[in-house]
Amino acid sequence: MQPDERGFGVAVVADELVNSTTARFDALNVLERTGWGAIVLPPAWYPEDVLAELLVQVAEQVQEFVRHGYHVVCVGNCEALSEPLARLGIDVPDSTIASGERTLSAFLRRRSARSIGV
Repeated sequence: MQPDERGFGVAVVADELVNSTTARFDALNVLERTGWGAIVLPPAWYPEDVLAELLVQVAEQVQEFVRHGYHVVCVGNCEALSEPLARLGIDVPDSTIASGERTLSAFLRRRSARSIGV
């Protein structure tokens, strides 16, 4: 098995920051440059029953990452994830509504430093 070169950080990213022509910046590019993985939330326009099940699956992924010591954050609006996380006994992670690459990078650097005790 080869070691993962990224840090132990995963960002839950709102769909509109990834799959939109109106996104102000490339959030995935920032995450990649700063060594963070990503879980993209499903789009809010999915049918309610499908969306609910997908959010449960994302919450379970977050639970698993947290259980293994990863630092998890939210980028963009992750409010839809609060109920599925609460059912698993997990608080909504630190979050940011970053206005651009610079603010997102700074947020991620602060969270990385906090997770390693700097």
